[in-house]
Amino acid sequence: MKTAQILKEMQEAFKTADNLFRQGSYESSIEYYNRALSFSQSLPNETTFDRQRFDASCYAGLSGALGCAGKHLESFAAANKALVFYDSFCENYPADVGRWLMAQVNQGTALAALRCLPAALEALQRAKDIFVNKGLDIVNNEEWLKMVDGNIEAIYTQIEKAKH
Repeated sequence: MKTAQILKEMQEAFKTADNLFRQGSYESSIEYYNRALSFSQSLPNETTFDRQRFDASCYAGLSGALGCAGKHLESFAAANKALVFYDSFCENYPADVGRWLMAQVNQGTALAALRCLPAALEALQRAKDIFVNKGLDIVNNEEWLKMVDGNIEAIYTQIEKAKH
């Protein structure tokens, strides 16, 4: 397959994965994120394309789909792969802050599901810090912040119950 065709198929698989995720078709979404990643890995090395950025976006979405499908360890691993890129380079890509936050929240959610509660708290608090420090619009993202705060509160409750 020619490079142009691979790039086209890769982008289409990514868009399909995102759409399937929004529709709640998590297993199908997982399949398409993996397909997009497979296409990305098949690109010739000399291709002028920001493969790391694309892969990080795929892993951020994949981590969410895996988490929604109850595959928390895999979700954690995918979130970590996305965060390797975003933690190092997201300052260069302000448009990717949403994906960075998604990966960070997915990491925290996976850790909570795996009963690693202190680490989950740290990950979710870091997501809130990224949100606030990147100057994102709090009014337009109020639901997102409520969800993260609710997760943090639930984890504190679980930690308190475990103490008793």
